[in-house]
Amino acid sequence: MNNSTYNRILIKLSGESLFNFDGHANVGSHLIHIVQQIRDAVQMGSQVAIVLGGGNICRGRNMVKSGAKRVTADNVGMLATIINGLIFRDILDKEQIKTKLYSAFQVGSMVSFFEPRQAIDDLERGYVVICCGGTGNPFVSTDTAASLRAIQLEVGAIFKLTNVQGVYNKDPNQHEDAVFLPQCTFDQVIADQLKVMDTEAFRHCQMFNIPIHIASFQESNIILRLINHENIGTKVSSKEE
Repeated sequence: MNNSTYNRILIKLSGESLFNFDGHANVGSHLIHIVQQIRDAVQMGSQVAIVLGGGNICRGRNMVKSGAKRVTADNVGMLATIINGLIFRDILDKEQIKTKLYSAFQVGSMVSFFEPRQAIDDLERGYVVICCGGTGNPFVSTDTAASLRAIQLEVGAIFKLTNVQGVYNKDPNQHEDAVFLPQCTFDQVIADQLKVMDTEAFRHCQMFNIPIHIASFQESNIILRLINHENIGTKVSSKEE
């Protein structure tokens, strides 16, 4: 690997970037393009771990509004990420990408229980490691699960691929004068309560000095461009460069 590239990364993918609830690829999600980029990244020598969201299947806050208890809603959300993980593993397998799927809690024989040392061994052997089930606990988002897995797997960076371009100084959907931030520090996003990612995830990454790149999954070749440190989206790190 070139020293100017990330050797080991964790990609946080929103459920919306994957497929619809019925299991069909979402035409607007660029799912196939994401899979191709993952394959290319592995072929060029990058080690790739993935944490999946579950918002394409259900969102806890909506379930709570319908009458479910918060703990129940969060448990269902964790199960949704396992459903996504099972389907995404099959999609990667179909593209002949070696894959290991791990869950934060026991799910019978369907998914292996997450063990950091084994997952690192898999990464070093060229497998894409998919982590699902969140952290296995309610009241914790998949963003925080991604930061914890990033620490355990000793990655060089997190790529949060979502449906926004990056970080703004305020919500661009509510403020026409919102300013896009190509770079910012963990202290800034925490102090200003910028909600593009959970505060706890930012704190974890700040503690272990793991930069977070936030960008749109619809950007062309986004994964490879971020691996090569191209300035795209927003980079959140301990200090501005």
